[in-house]
Amino acid sequence: MRSSWYFRQGGRSRGTQALWMVFGLIVAMFYFTRRVLVSLHAGGWARDLDEPVYRWIAENQSPFLFSASDFLYFWGSTPGMIMIMLVIIALLSWKTRSFWPLATVAFTALVSVLLTVILKTSLQMPRPQGVPGGPAPPQTFSFPSGHTLNSAALIGISCYLAIVYGLRRYAYLISIVAALFVLAMGASRIYIGHHWVSDVLVGLLIGAAWAAVVAILHYYFVPRPRVTSSVRGSVRR
Repeated sequence: MRSSWYFRQGGRSRGTQALWMVFGLIVAMFYFTRRVLVSLHAGGWARDLDEPVYRWIAENQSPFLFSASDFLYFWGSTPGMIMIMLVIIALLSWKTRSFWPLATVAFTALVSVLLTVILKTSLQMPRPQGVPGGPAPPQTFSFPSGHTLNSAALIGISCYLAIVYGLRRYAYLISIVAALFVLAMGASRIYIGHHWVSDVLVGLLIGAAWAAVVAILHYYFVPRPRVTSSVRGSVRR
């Protein structure tokens, strides 16, 4: 096993490019977060979007959509995401006979949770009041949506790992299913009145950007099996 940093042609220059890509993604996600916050405080587009959507949802509740949102609420919570990740990690670790899937997902989860806690605590944006007949919102701050941020980060990196470690032929299907799950998770948080639209948009952006950062680091720096000459010869034939 050798790191791709060494055995790929032009590895060192590509590694430098990877670090610049990571830096660009981090700057972009925090710049967008700042723009949304400025809009919220100044009464701009974010607030103009948040309040009308919340009022419309509170007045137009559907039993089916509410049940679906409540179902997603559990799977996006800490116990639900832990169960999903344990299954995915177990399958990937068994297939690769490696601890790298576990380490990658654990690192993604650690930083995504830290980002959620730090942003909520430092920004202290109040939540909406929920919807009639629905569960009371948690007694925590609203911005950004932790369910959305963490599901985007964890499902995103799991999707990447599944494709890299043997399911490349199903890449489009896996990506579509993952995207639909994360989008449905964010929509469910809005529908039960626990988050504003801006909370979900920023959570989605930061979670997806963090998953992309980890995927770039994994692609360039995580050890991979070296391709032998016999394998190369069989591929050519």
